[in-house]
Amino acid sequence: MVVGEDRQRYISFIIEGGKTDRKGMINAIRSEFSRDEYEEIEPWLTVFEGDRGIVRCDHKGKERCVEILNEIDIDNGKVKTIITSGTIKKAKKALKDHD
Repeated sequence: MVVGEDRQRYISFIIEGGKTDRKGMINAIRSEFSRDEYEEIEPWLTVFEGDRGIVRCDHKGKERCVEILNEIDIDNGKVKTIITSGTIKKAKKALKDHD
């Protein structure tokens, strides 16, 4: 168990009604965050397959990261967050179970 300042959260999401590749999703995430938010929250696209993915972020910026992800429009589609977890294992399970 990790204790201290470096705790991270994993946010599972799906893209509803749109398509993109990993690079497109990374660019969409970067363009939505202000420079200061990006440096503070440190979002990182950990997993991306088809229309599903997981973003890792700092635990203190979790709520803002979820807000920003839910505002992203991709190719006439919307990003919808599914779950926020402290472990990537649970985040991956949520992606697998969501249909």
